[in-house]
Amino acid sequence: MTRHYCCQVKLVLLGESSVGKSSIVTRFTTGEFRKNQATIGAAFTTRTVQWEEDAGDGSEQRQVRSVTFEIWDTAGQERYRSLAPMYYRNTDVALVVYDVTEQQSFQNAQSWIDELNTYIGEAQRNDVVVRIVGNKIDLHGSAQQEPPFPDATFVSAKTGEGIEELFLDIAKRVKPQRFVLQAEPQESPQRSLLNVLGTSSAERGCKC
Repeated sequence: MTRHYCCQVKLVLLGESSVGKSSIVTRFTTGEFRKNQATIGAAFTTRTVQWEEDAGDGSEQRQVRSVTFEIWDTAGQERYRSLAPMYYRNTDVALVVYDVTEQQSFQNAQSWIDELNTYIGEAQRNDVVVRIVGNKIDLHGSAQQEPPFPDATFVSAKTGEGIEELFLDIAKRVKPQRFVLQAEPQESPQRSLLNVLGTSSAERGCKC
């Protein structure tokens, strides 16, 4: 019998206005690209990713892991910036997004990291995963020639390049102790499920 493990992860997107945070979320959750999306305050959505792996006990048994991302897309406009800290609480992952064609958004990325560190507190900092994401690589020809952040990830919300890989990589880096064993996968009302098992794409999720 295949064992199923699941967990929930709170993820926030930070960055300047118009860098494509909402487009990244929409591409990940619906597979679509919508131009000129503006977030007012913050938007919330979820998506579950799952994969199969060795059980790790020396047997031939396989196990399935599922991670449900609770995604908070915060507005980058200055007038909404004072609202952002309320979404930092209990954050597990922060995606700091910048536009590879806009030098200023690149330079401001560090200020978003600093703000996050200010509000989450020193005790939580070691537990929060911060990923720098350079968006709009489809416009690479007009991109600023800036040295990338260490371990930066480059994506295109417009074409979808790198989006699935980004979230799956984050999911696979969740600490094993965060997962809860489920007797069976439960039916989920969520529309979107990234299934990398190589089997049917039946939409299933975990209630954790």
